[in-house]
Amino acid sequence: MRRAILAFLLLVSGGTATAQDPVIQLSLTPESVAVGESAQLQVTVLVPTWFTEPPVYPSLELANSIVRLPPDSSYPTSERIGGDTWSGIVRNYRVYPLISGAFRLGGQSLRISYANPGSDPITVVLPLPEATLAATVPQGAESLDPYIAGRRLSLTRQIDGDLDNLEAGDAVVVRTVAELDGLPAMFLPPLSPELELDGVAIYADEPVVEDGDVARRTEKVTLVFEAGGDFSLPGIELDWWDMTSQSVVTATVPEVSIQVVGPAIAPAEVDEPIAREWRATLFGGAALIVTLFIAWRILRRVVARAKRLAEEHRQSEQHAFRQLAKACGGDSRKAHHALLAWLARLEPGLDARRFAREWGDDDLAHNLDALAAGVYRDPQESVNLDALFRGLRDARRNYLRTRSDEARPALPPLNP
Repeated sequence: MRRAILAFLLLVSGGTATAQDPVIQLSLTPESVAVGESAQLQVTVLVPTWFTEPPVYPSLELANSIVRLPPDSSYPTSERIGGDTWSGIVRNYRVYPLISGAFRLGGQSLRISYANPGSDPITVVLPLPEATLAATVPQGAESLDPYIAGRRLSLTRQIDGDLDNLEAGDAVVVRTVAELDGLPAMFLPPLSPELELDGVAIYADEPVVEDGDVARRTEKVTLVFEAGGDFSLPGIELDWWDMTSQSVVTATVPEVSIQVVGPAIAPAEVDEPIAREWRATLFGGAALIVTLFIAWRILRRVVARAKRLAEEHRQSEQHAFRQLAKACGGDSRKAHHALLAWLARLEPGLDARRFAREWGDDDLAHNLDALAAGVYRDPQESVNLDALFRGLRDARRNYLRTRSDEARPALPPLNP
C-alpha cells in the first residue's frame, strides 16, 4: 500500500512539472559598448525534467555586427523554480558592433525537447526574449579609418637576413606582425605597404590571421635583390583607440634602408628618333580616331534625316497618287483600295462622290460609281480604269489649283 501511494505521488509531481513550459532567460552585459568592443549575450534554457536533445538555437546574425561563440560557450546548469530543481543549459555569445547605433537581439524562436515521464517527450518552440545593445563611437575616435580599439596594440617588423653583407642575388624575408588585445583579428587591416622596387623581385605570402589571448595578423614578404643599389622599405603607421587611456594612439615601425652590393640596374635608354616616330604615330592615330568619330556622327545624322524624309514621302499625297496610277493599270479592287488611300492623304474625310461632284465631271462620277459597284455589288460590272485615272488626274489638278488660290493672300488695292 505504501509503494502504491509513493508511485501515485511521483506521477502527480511529474505531471505538475511537465505541465509547465520551459523558461528562457536572456541577459546582456553590458547594455552599451563602444564600437568594436564586445558585449556578452547569455541565453539560459530551463526545463522541469531533463533535455532529451540539445536545444536548437536560432541564428543570431545581425547586420553590421559580428556574433561569435567563444570556447566553452555552452555548459549545464540548474535552478530552483517553485520548490523544484529544473535542468538548464547556458549558452554565451560575444557580440561586436561594427557601427554606432542600436542593435536588437533576440525575437527569434528556440526549439526545446524535454522528457515527460510516463509519456512521450515534449517538443515546444518558444520565442527568445529581446534585448537592445547600444553602440557608440568614443568621442575623439570619429576620424579613425579603419576603427581599431583595444587595451594594447603592438606593431613590429622583423627582417631575416644579413643586412650588412647583401649582394645581388641574395634575399631577405620581411615579417610584419600586429598584436591587438581587445578585438578579433579580423579587425586588423593590411599592414605592409605596396612595394615597387626596381631591381627587386617581391613575393608576398597570404596573411596569417589568428585569434587567441590576443588577436594577431602576420604578413610575410620575400625580397630577392636582382641588382645592387640602395633600397628603402617605407615605415608603417597604424592609429587605434586605446580603451585604457581613452585616446587615439599611433603604433609605428620605422623606415628601413638596405644597401646591396652589385651592379645597379641599367636605366632604360630611349632612342630619340624612335621616340619622335612613336609620338607622331600616336598623335596620328588619335587624330584618325577623332576624325572617324566625327564622320560617324555626321553619317548617323545624314542617315536619320534620309530615313525621316523617306517616311514623310511615303506618307505624302504625291506618293499615294503615284500608287493609284500604278493600281489603275491592274484590277478594280486594287484601284479602289489605292483610291481610298489617296483621298485620305488629299483631305482627311473626303469621299469619292464629293470629290467628283466638286472638282470633277459627270464622266468621273459615273466611273467612280462603276468602280464601287464592281467591288461591292456586281463583280461583272466593268469600268475603264484608264478613263477613270484621266478623270481623277484632271480633278486633282482642279483641286490643287483651288486650294492654292485659297491659300494665296489677297493683294491690297493699288490706290487706296
